[in-house]
Amino acid sequence: MDFTQNKLTKSEWENLEIPVSPSEKQILSMIMNGFNDVNINFNETLSMFSFTKVEKTPEVEYLLYKKYFEDFIATTIQKYGKDMPIKKYGAVGTFNLFAGSELKQLKSADLIRILNLDSNIQVNKSIIFEYLLLDLWKELVKQITKKKQKYAFYLYTLLQLKKASISHINKYVMTIVDETLAHVNSFTKTSEIITNAYEFIEKNTYLLRYEDRTLFKHQKELFTICKNESPKLILYTAPTGTGKTLSPIGLSEKYRVIFVCVARHIGLSLAKAAISVEKKIAFAFGCDTASDIRLHYFAAINYTKNRRSGGIGKVDNSVGDNVEIMICDVKSYITAMHYMLAFNPADKIITYWDEPTITMDYDNHPLHENIHRNWKENKIPTIVLSCATLPSSDEIRPVFDDFRSKFDNSETYTITSFDCKKSIPILNKEGFCVLPHFLYSDYKDLFNCAKYCSENKTLLRYFDLREIIRFVEYINEHGHIDSAYSIDSYFGSNITDITMNSLKEYYLEVIMRLELENWTNVHKVLSDFRKQKYSSTSDIKKIRSVEPTQTTLKSTELTRTNSVCIAPTKQQNISSGILFTTTDAYTLTDGPTIFLAENVNKIGSFYIQQSNIAPSVFQNLLSKIIHNADIIKQMDKLESQILLKEAKSTAPGEKEDSKAMARESGRLCKESQSMMDEINKLRKEIRIISLDPMYVPNTRPHQQTWAPLGEIRENAFVSNISEEVVKTIMMLDIENHFKVLLLLGIGMFTDIKSIEYMEIMKRLAAEQKLFIIIASTDYVYGTNYQFCHGIIGKDLTKMTQQKTLQAMGRIGRNNIQQDYTIRFRDDDMIAGLFSKADYNLEATNMCKLFCSDE
Repeated sequence: MDFTQNKLTKSEWENLEIPVSPSEKQILSMIMNGFNDVNINFNETLSMFSFTKVEKTPEVEYLLYKKYFEDFIATTIQKYGKDMPIKKYGAVGTFNLFAGSELKQLKSADLIRILNLDSNIQVNKSIIFEYLLLDLWKELVKQITKKKQKYAFYLYTLLQLKKASISHINKYVMTIVDETLAHVNSFTKTSEIITNAYEFIEKNTYLLRYEDRTLFKHQKELFTICKNESPKLILYTAPTGTGKTLSPIGLSEKYRVIFVCVARHIGLSLAKAAISVEKKIAFAFGCDTASDIRLHYFAAINYTKNRRSGGIGKVDNSVGDNVEIMICDVKSYITAMHYMLAFNPADKIITYWDEPTITMDYDNHPLHENIHRNWKENKIPTIVLSCATLPSSDEIRPVFDDFRSKFDNSETYTITSFDCKKSIPILNKEGFCVLPHFLYSDYKDLFNCAKYCSENKTLLRYFDLREIIRFVEYINEHGHIDSAYSIDSYFGSNITDITMNSLKEYYLEVIMRLELENWTNVHKVLSDFRKQKYSSTSDIKKIRSVEPTQTTLKSTELTRTNSVCIAPTKQQNISSGILFTTTDAYTLTDGPTIFLAENVNKIGSFYIQQSNIAPSVFQNLLSKIIHNADIIKQMDKLESQILLKEAKSTAPGEKEDSKAMARESGRLCKESQSMMDEINKLRKEIRIISLDPMYVPNTRPHQQTWAPLGEIRENAFVSNISEEVVKTIMMLDIENHFKVLLLLGIGMFTDIKSIEYMEIMKRLAAEQKLFIIIASTDYVYGTNYQFCHGIIGKDLTKMTQQKTLQAMGRIGRNNIQQDYTIRFRDDDMIAGLFSKADYNLEATNMCKLFCSDE
């Protein structure tokens, strides 16, 4: 991760102006408006009235029901609902309950308008909420009539969808749905819902799609606390991907905000979002003095206009009255603070420090001196320390005490959240899901673990819901829990209270209230019957290199790792489940994977070796790469000669840009033109490099070769690297193994001299084009890319508990429910997650650095 504190580059400035998607902008507007109304919500789902945009009157509502819904309801009841109470509402085409004789005559204008919309309504049924309700209602009635257990899915889904704030739903449709739900709910036991909770909740695509958009609970709490203008220090902890980094947009509705970030791309991500809602922002990156601060155009007051475009030209960056959000790095905080204080009183400013634990997992780090200085010289009386993982208030009590000593009448707050709407199971090195009841054979240890998790509920998102269900059902069926804590007693009859969070909290409650003498035997039974999430018959293959020795891959010559596979031999003490370019590729589903490791290059080389590319294919690939590298060297040499030649031929006083124009227009000297012709000739000799799809993980030919029984998994994720990107990468002066990995869909996030390579990898990661990203651990902080799976390498034994949780937080950040996993290659690291660490290095460093003493 680049923690250098430098000024923004031209490309970084340009990327800020790329607008966010309309859906993202809606969320940003909600956050912005949510500061003054924390209960704000919206739902884009359209009812029939919303879709047609006709005036809502009793006459129109009845007409819409009669024309579009009545026949469907009547036919369904006639076919499936004869033995249900809802049949009392009438026969086909007649509903006495909804007699419309008392209604006034519909206005002819409204009737004509509806008739004109008829074809549009028929085409767009899929986006009109009443049609969705009736489709689910029909399935509910149908499943009950056929005495199928699946009816409970439709019951649960309809009950949850009713919570959505969708305006003007047709009341006649809702009456039918409500009466049916009341009848079905009367004979449905809560345990029936629990048994199928994985399908009903975690795999239920309707729930997230149609739920209201609201502020997260932690955002509501933050905004409420910050309305109090007294000095305060706020520890703000919430899971990654839940909007913490965007909260300053809401705070800026009342305060000026200084956003401090170590990972600059997080600050730039906030800046892009803020610009999208026309917030006035400024930047302080790599600043030594206030003259280094730069304003975005929206924040500029004094500026000159560009004569040609009419737009803003040169900006006077010294006038910051308009700046609402100042985004700065750690080095520049004091400069940014004084700049903001020049235009605003201190009590109208909030310092929002993002991920303050970055670098705190090192005993010593170059940024520690800056961090200590920032805290010591800080004059802003309201500070928010925002992070996915922060030490507890008890662990950093000296920080609170120091803050109170600096600011009279100051208050301290702790905001913690475990908002999560998805499960991201932890897998051990053998591929089994990990939960507390699998970890401990001694009940005392299990109890302590459950208690720790209940105090640190962010861990709940990593509990596999299916394994939780198996556990609580086993405990209930075998009478190991007091009846007051049985499933039906605990949840009662209110099915809507059954959510992913409530089930996981119930799981912890069950553990802490177990009534059994021999937990060891129960633990053994549960452990013996669990199954691997992905069964794998693969074994790491013994590799024999073609060459007698195998050394590091170099940019000029790729040592032949085109390994010849001999008969597979089972090796002891090597776990399967990591052959992601062959037998285990199909387990990486729905989106990209991040592989975190200390030795990134070693992992990359491993996947080249294990990709099983035929020797002849690999040799052809190598020859093309080497051939192209030679061509590029010749082209670079000729380019240098042209530049040198043109520099010598420049007339005195001729401007550099006129030389460039001359080259672009072809007005070169005869010798230079000859060399340019040679360059064009060489460019045509560059060979196109690609891999046969059978070697590219999860393509259909690849799955036919490597997936179990050759079965095609439609949700297996495949990279999508364009020919243009491949060509660009192949022309870069980088080590050849980076090029080979790209062809496999694998990108590397590591220290590399080529800035262009890293920029391309970042773009591909943001666009979800890469199959796997292999990265070092410093990339865990603030990585905003969407990953569905994560691998924690076995060489990361020095990672602290806090940093491990940060690494885990990179997974499952998107807004839909898919299959997610976090796979550890070292089981000892997993055990360290579920108990309080003996020593918290981050807490120790925070107490040392967030201190006003020398």
